[in-house]
Amino acid sequence: MQLKKLEIFGFKSFSDKTSFEFERGITVIVGPNGCGKSNVVDAIKWILGDQSAKSLRGNEMSDVIFSGTNKRPSMGYAEASLTILNDKNMLPIEYEEVCIARRLYTSGESEYLINKQTCRLRDIKELFMDTGVGANCYSLIEQGKVDTLLQANIQERRFVFEEAAGISKYKTKKREAMLKLEKVEQNLLRLSDIIEEVQKQLRSVKLQAAKARKYNEYINRLKDLRLKLSLKRYRSFKTERANILKQIHQKENQGQEMLTNIEDLQVKKDSLHNYTDELVSGLGKSQSDLANLDAKITSTHDRISFNHKAIEELNNHKDKYERYISVFKDRINEAENGIASLARNLEEIQNHISENANRLSKKESELKQYSFECDILHQKIEENKKRVIDILHRESNLQNEMGSLSAERDTIANRKAKLSKRQEDILSELERIDCARQGLTKQRDIMLSNIENLEACLSGINERLVVSNNEIKAIDDNINSQQQLLSRKESRLEILEDLERRYEGIGSGVKFILEEARKNDGLTTNICGMVADLISVDATYVPAIEAALGDRAQIIVTNSLKEVIQAINYLKKCDKGYVKFLPLNDIKARNTETSFDLNIPGVIGKVVDLVKSKNGFNSLVEYIFGGTIIVKDFNTALTLANDKNGVNCFVTLNGEVIEPGGTILVGVDNVQIGLISRKTELENIKLELQKIEKEIAIYVNEKRIKTKEIEDLFKESDEIRKKIDAGNILRVSNENNLQKEEFKIVELNEEKDVNESEINEISELIEKISQREATLNDEVIKLSDQRKNLESQVAASTEEKMQKEATKINVQNEITELKVFIAQKEERKDNINTSTENLKGEYQKNKEELASTNNEINNCQEKTIESEREIINLNKSYEEFKKEKPVLEKDIVTLKEKQSDYNEQLNDINIQTDEYREGYSNHEQKINDLRLKENEFKVKIMSLEERNRDDYHVELSELDLENKEEYNESFDWESVSQEIEQLKGKTERMGNVNLEAIQEQKELETRDVHLEGQMEDLQKSKNTLRDIIEKINITSRELFEKTFHDIRNNFHEIFRKLFGGGRADIILEEGVDILDAGIEIIAQPPGKDLRSITLFSGGEKVMTTIALLFAVFQSKPSPFCILDEVDAALDENNINHFIHILKEFTKTSQFLIITHNKQTMSIADVLYGITMEEAGVSKKVSVKFKNAVREVA
Repeated sequence: MQLKKLEIFGFKSFSDKTSFEFERGITVIVGPNGCGKSNVVDAIKWILGDQSAKSLRGNEMSDVIFSGTNKRPSMGYAEASLTILNDKNMLPIEYEEVCIARRLYTSGESEYLINKQTCRLRDIKELFMDTGVGANCYSLIEQGKVDTLLQANIQERRFVFEEAAGISKYKTKKREAMLKLEKVEQNLLRLSDIIEEVQKQLRSVKLQAAKARKYNEYINRLKDLRLKLSLKRYRSFKTERANILKQIHQKENQGQEMLTNIEDLQVKKDSLHNYTDELVSGLGKSQSDLANLDAKITSTHDRISFNHKAIEELNNHKDKYERYISVFKDRINEAENGIASLARNLEEIQNHISENANRLSKKESELKQYSFECDILHQKIEENKKRVIDILHRESNLQNEMGSLSAERDTIANRKAKLSKRQEDILSELERIDCARQGLTKQRDIMLSNIENLEACLSGINERLVVSNNEIKAIDDNINSQQQLLSRKESRLEILEDLERRYEGIGSGVKFILEEARKNDGLTTNICGMVADLISVDATYVPAIEAALGDRAQIIVTNSLKEVIQAINYLKKCDKGYVKFLPLNDIKARNTETSFDLNIPGVIGKVVDLVKSKNGFNSLVEYIFGGTIIVKDFNTALTLANDKNGVNCFVTLNGEVIEPGGTILVGVDNVQIGLISRKTELENIKLELQKIEKEIAIYVNEKRIKTKEIEDLFKESDEIRKKIDAGNILRVSNENNLQKEEFKIVELNEEKDVNESEINEISELIEKISQREATLNDEVIKLSDQRKNLESQVAASTEEKMQKEATKINVQNEITELKVFIAQKEERKDNINTSTENLKGEYQKNKEELASTNNEINNCQEKTIESEREIINLNKSYEEFKKEKPVLEKDIVTLKEKQSDYNEQLNDINIQTDEYREGYSNHEQKINDLRLKENEFKVKIMSLEERNRDDYHVELSELDLENKEEYNESFDWESVSQEIEQLKGKTERMGNVNLEAIQEQKELETRDVHLEGQMEDLQKSKNTLRDIIEKINITSRELFEKTFHDIRNNFHEIFRKLFGGGRADIILEEGVDILDAGIEIIAQPPGKDLRSITLFSGGEKVMTTIALLFAVFQSKPSPFCILDEVDAALDENNINHFIHILKEFTKTSQFLIITHNKQTMSIADVLYGITMEEAGVSKKVSVKFKNAVREVA
């Protein structure tokens, strides 16, 4: 795999489409600073998925789009593509050539492409994973970040080693598997809770289902018997009702004759009403005409007064405009005289300007000649100065080199002495290491035994933690359940309280009075409220009390009749609807005592005993509910209805109302039902909320106790883990110390051999230094003579140039004086022109004002004439209106007299009609009595039908037709009743029965089987994921360990090659798993002590980084490597070492290098130049390789 081509368009400074072809070996890109060389590296990083704008040397990602220059507009997008030859199938894709492209628009939208097919950033990263290629991989070292790898912390440094070991993809897979495993464990925990709950429900439902089946048998038999009994009563009620309907029909015929007489009188009454309506209409029209006439008289009089005032104002305006005309004429004359004077001054100034401009032209010609002569002398002086400086530089360099050679000779002589001393120390160190290694081996065996005992204790604590966590989860479930119930109750409470505040469900008139009373606006605060607000009742009796109240629940109670009158007046005034009032002071005491026997079966009690009231409202309860008895059911009420004994009505618990010998009310208006039941529900919810909050507090306390137990277990577990970790750290430290001692033996033997070789090399180098010092001394003497000759030439030219510049300055002063004089005159000329234009504008403005004023005078005269004409016409209209008024007033009096006559006739007819209606009403009362009896039987029939329809879904009318002859008088109805009572007793003794339990049992059994299957599938998934993670860990450890040791050996070898000796090592963090351990780098260049790499010089850091990079390359070669000015900090000697190593790796890797160094350029196989001929725009130039080094120099 290798780089083949890079194409850039609109990326940073590359506005034009630019293409780079890459060959095998080394490609070098050169160019001056700021020309855009590093933008090529940024483009490659960007293509490979770099998402950091800062890493790309920008503030935001849109900065990579060409932003434009003075000559070129900005571009709408940036695009770059990288073509890679995949001939060895290193990339997991079925193409020999892979083109990776990225595109970014100014809108922020971006695109990634592989072989022109749209893809995700993740696809690109996965494509290059574990190849050593990527935006942040070891194959790319940027400008200014050479020492980033060395300065990174020990954890961040792992990335390079993991990429080289090829375990990045394994880490990604492990991370995904861990997330899946966590999700599976959560699902298992949740599913086990669900299964436990389902099985618990199933055990309960099985018992309920058996009970429900027995209950259904009793209910079906009870249904058959009750239907027979209901059908008997149904036929009896129908017969009684038919007889009453015949009597009602006879009475209705008699009442029809009475209605005929009433209708005749109504016809006469309607006729008189029509005449009266016509009179009222005519009277209204006449009164309206009179009002209109009065309005016209007033309007005409006001208009006459207005026109008189307008004429007066117009005369005043006319006088004012005539005075303005005189002023405007004087201003026009002054402007004409000023324009003439300014024209004469302008001509005089123009003559002065022309005369001095000719003198200025001659002086400027003289100045150009002197400037030309001075420039020639300046150029000659500068050339000689440069030659002098060059000679000085060369002298300085030679002298520096001589000093360096002398210092180097002293340094290497000292080095030779140290090496001899070091050889003696190495022999002593080898003997000491052998003794230490034997002691470390014994310590390791003791540590392993201690760790095994601690791990057994930790396992027991973990089992106790699992049990405690399960108990806390059960408590949390109870808390959540209670909190959800609390939330629902609070929500319902808010709704009910809001309905109470808004008086929802009551009449508009009642609502209006209560709201106004609450605001105390126009009403007295002695309004006590509605009856429904002043009483309270147990929830069991709510339907009965609401039925007994009926619409009386909305009666407004006041202290006295005075407040009632005030409220009625206010209600009429605002027209807000219908309201009933009840003044407490005017309530007549009712005798609530009754001889009715309350011990009769089915009788609950008196309402006045079951209803509670606020303080001071006991009389209200007695007034409304006196004589009202609550009974168990409708049948009981019907049975007792004929026994009055002071009872006004009977009310059942279901809300049916029966008056003795009177009406029957079945069903209650939902609006009325809501008032009492809503209030009762609100109070019950408040009590339930208090109970729920107490239960939550108990659960929270239990959870706190369990949590404390778990914390204690965790502390104990942590202590044991710390001991285990401490033991492991000591063990690993012991093993590392053993490893270090063995490594030291190898190092010391190698160092001894290297030292002997280095001592021989030092002797040869001292001889070469002495010869070079003699040659440099001769060159310094020659350069000094050349410099003195050039310095005398510079002094002579400088004197001549000073004389020429003095003459030049005098001429410049004369030119300046002439320019100042001309500028002053030009300024005066401009001022005169401006003044002239201002006067002309003033002249024209005054002429326009004069014409406008004359027009205004003419307008005033015309408007005065119009106003005088209008006054004459208005006076005529005013007199006509005054004559019409008496005629209309007389017509109105006549119409009112006729209206009075018709009203007297209507009164007589009304008296006759009332007499007839009174007779008809008496007759109708008799019919109503019969209808009440008929309705009584109708209600009984409907009640039977409804009860059987609701209870058994059977229509009695259809059953009657189907069984016409089935039952007769000899049927044993007494045995039927006895069996019904027996069955009722059996069902009542069974208590509450869950009839849905049978179906619930089937559903729960099906669900239990399904959940068990899911549990088994999840457990298999959990085991599979654990196996995958274990295999990944094993594979990753093997790969990382092998790669680490390879890189470690390579690093030591390459470091010595680059530095010509010394030693370096890579060490794993002690006491940590190899997959998580940090990596430490230590190094010791030749002649220096072992120290931290952060204390190295810039060149030493670069060389150490290069050594580490090539150590990684040697272990796992990256297909290509990009180095951005990494050689900038290297001296000539280190450059040679760098180039030597670089050439060795060109056999396995392709290199792209950004550099300014000539020696690095000299090894290039392909050389590209970057220039910036146009400001802000980078351009690739063709450079011939044979002349490349000479041209760049």
